[in-house]
Amino acid sequence: MEKVELPSIFELDFYRQQQPELSHLAYEDALENYRTEGISKGHLCSHGALRGHLLDFAKKEGSILEIGPFHSPSITGENVRYMDVLSTEELFAAVKKAGHETSRVPEIHYVAPKGGFDMVDRKFAAVFSGHCIEHQPDLIRHFQGVSSVLEDGGRYYIACPDRRYCFDHYLPETAVVDILAAYHAQRRVHSARSFLAQRLHRSHNDAARHWAGDHGAPDGQNYRDLKEEIFVDLPGDEAYHDAHAWQFTPTSFFEVINFLHGAGFIDFSVERVYHTRFATQEFTAVLRKGSVDLDRSEVFVDQTPEKDVVAAIKSKNASLQAEIEALKESALPEIEAQTKQIEELNAQKNSAEKLVEHLSGELRSIHASRSWAVTRPLRKLSAQFGAGRTR
Repeated sequence: MEKVELPSIFELDFYRQQQPELSHLAYEDALENYRTEGISKGHLCSHGALRGHLLDFAKKEGSILEIGPFHSPSITGENVRYMDVLSTEELFAAVKKAGHETSRVPEIHYVAPKGGFDMVDRKFAAVFSGHCIEHQPDLIRHFQGVSSVLEDGGRYYIACPDRRYCFDHYLPETAVVDILAAYHAQRRVHSARSFLAQRLHRSHNDAARHWAGDHGAPDGQNYRDLKEEIFVDLPGDEAYHDAHAWQFTPTSFFEVINFLHGAGFIDFSVERVYHTRFATQEFTAVLRKGSVDLDRSEVFVDQTPEKDVVAAIKSKNASLQAEIEALKESALPEIEAQTKQIEELNAQKNSAEKLVEHLSGELRSIHASRSWAVTRPLRKLSAQFGAGRTR
């Protein structure tokens, strides 16, 4: 069966529709805009970043296993089966206790209290999990389990919280060494570290606030006596208690999967990783069982590092300043000539004003004089004008 073609990681027309002011940009320029500005602003550049739209492609794959549907499955239909740590009855009770609507609680076909896949008795064309992988005590074992129930070339569709925009904000991105340590220890329940991290660093879970830069205070500041309270009722290793074990961003997830696949720990290759969109807290990804014949640029859009963006802005500003200086220099001779001409005209104007002032003074002196000789010219002119008026 021919595989369903997934949405491209960058759809030019879709991006320009979301950002009308960029409608004039060609593909390369629009992609560069997305790398340097769009990703950090959460701009949409592909339908694949929308969970619902991406799952429309998953539905076309054929048989599907959804992991952890809780009270509202993301995929429904006769070709879908559900897997959870709770049975149908237990899940119904948990959903009701949590205050959620119970009408959409699905029938759980595979119950896995500790996350294994041994009870799954068939292969699927696709698997989907929403906000599931971050809860796995042993992430490598989880990927290996998903692979074991997938057909060759099957796909694992994932929606994962971006730690920057959820209650994990103050926690650093997961390091590969921690994932390897959990695998080596064959961890079946969460470590004390995961619970302590939540108690100390947990933030609010409002994505819009995080996007606005309001991350709130970490929970560790709420303890009256941290030393006395931090270890109270800390879960042990005897039973599973839920927690976030791993924190990802789209970039760190992409790099982690590439490392685990390259090192031979998992047989999943990255087929797509879509960046987190504005005011949400999840990114989407598609992994393929086996190898994919795709370049890095076809499966992920690398964000231009902030330092490079700053350097580019500084370089552009320096270039603009150089253009300004060049224009000043080229216009300088003309400006100097105009300035000299203005100065000469001003000098002529000042000289004329002084002459007018001098002549006006002379005229006033003549008018004010009582000398018969001095005023003779004025009397003569007056007589002439007076004679002219009588004719």
